Amino acid sequence: MECPECAADVHVLREFCPQCGSPMDPGLAAHKRGARGQRTVEELRSNRKTILIGGAAIVLAFAAVGRFGLSGPSIHIDTDAPRKAPAVVEAQQVYDAFHEDPAAAAKRFDGREMVVSGEFLRIVPDGYNSLDMRLKTSNPDVPVGVDLAGLAVEDAKKLQPGQRVTVSCQGMGGGGSDPWLRDCAIQSQANLPGGPAGPPEPPAPPPPEPPKLP
Repeated sequence: MECPECAADVHVLREFCPQCGSPMDPGLAAHKRGARGQRTVEELRSNRKTILIGGAAIVLAFAAVGRFGLSGPSIHIDTDAPRKAPAVVEAQQVYDAFHEDPAAAAKRFDGREMVVSGEFLRIVPDGYNSLDMRLKTSNPDVPVGVDLAGLAVEDAKKLQPGQRVTVSCQGMGGGGSDPWLRDCAIQSQANLPGGPAGPPEPPAPPPPEPPKLP
């Protein structure tokens, strides 16, 4: 009798191969192979059948979603939402709004560019090696602060107290009793020394003709 594992010649009455120790009974050999982690043909067929059934179920589920319009919750992000128009106001109006109702003023100006006109008071250090500007309000202790950006600092140095100026700012940088405008550029300046010339003067009248000699 031949050993099913090593092909050694084994006596028919022996239960195990004297060479490799494998059982000569086919049932015991199959059990031993299963114990080693080797799957039998029947096990492989059963697993293959299970995999095919599971795959078919997934395909049918996706088909049902597409046919009946089943879907999960969707989130819509509106990227075309209109931006708020810039707020064109006077410095005094900014002060009044925050003085009367800081919460309402913050809501009114939130997310808006600011175009603010007022009377220039002074420039002051901002603590970051640059300069800020102050616009006059009815409260001398609480002017509107203007955070100057870039070349606006040089423009502000040309201003004189009492001049009217308009600044364009990215938004409000503070509120409450101390309203601030952030990232501002000077849009226009009135009555700047060395500014644009006024209207041309009318031409001088021609000199009188000399009297004619007789």
